[in-house]
Amino acid sequence: MGFWAELEKIYYFMKRDIISFSTYKTNIAILVATALFGALSFAYLGSNASMQAVLQLYNMDLTTYLLIGLAFNSYLSQSLTLVQKTINPWALEEVLVSPTSLRTFIVGSSLWGFIWSTAVVVVYLAIGVFVFGISLNINVLGTLIVLALGIGTFIGFSMIGAGILILTKQGDPVTALITIATTLFGNVLFPPQVMPAALQVISYLLPQYYFFTSIRLMLTGWTISMILPYLLVLALMCTVILPLGYGVYAWCLKTARKNGTLSWF
Repeated sequence: MGFWAELEKIYYFMKRDIISFSTYKTNIAILVATALFGALSFAYLGSNASMQAVLQLYNMDLTTYLLIGLAFNSYLSQSLTLVQKTINPWALEEVLVSPTSLRTFIVGSSLWGFIWSTAVVVVYLAIGVFVFGISLNINVLGTLIVLALGIGTFIGFSMIGAGILILTKQGDPVTALITIATTLFGNVLFPPQVMPAALQVISYLLPQYYFFTSIRLMLTGWTISMILPYLLVLALMCTVILPLGYGVYAWCLKTARKNGTLSWF
């Protein structure tokens, strides 16, 4: 009797969670979109057109292309989820009642994550060099510039997503949409040039395309002047998105504090 009673309770707990999940239509749409675009990405990844495009555009094999993309995507992923990780009500309220500025809070909370991302990049590239025999000719200054612009842009996205989460308490569609866009259109797993022309246009509107294109070229012997058009576009996007994200995040924090809903997570 006790066993069946416990089983019934488990059923009702599960039913509660299903009902709760189904009330957030955005979550369901994001789940479906993630599965769909993930399948499309791997379909393009396995095509001969991708291998040929990688060779023609970057003068490298697909293994080198993928290793660089996956390695440096860890920086963008860390940047994209950075602010969300710091907005639990305990940490956030402690900071807001202290003399610590919002800017200092964000920078201080991010350092360990970027140290870890750097370790991930080193491991990826070491495996590429010593196991797969890939050849790298790194432009250190250019790589650091591209990294700074890419990280700054994605921190801007992260602040927008975190601000929405603070106000709505119903999930962060910005992070999910940016992740999907990076996978399919961001030049991480395959060059966008293998997609139909209409979809290529989407890639050219995203900072991810310019980040991953520039970072690959900086690791394979190109100079800063040779990738200047990509750098200028990425710098322009960073200049717009980073302060916009900071403004949105600060406004959402102020609004949540005014409404007394800051810790409603």
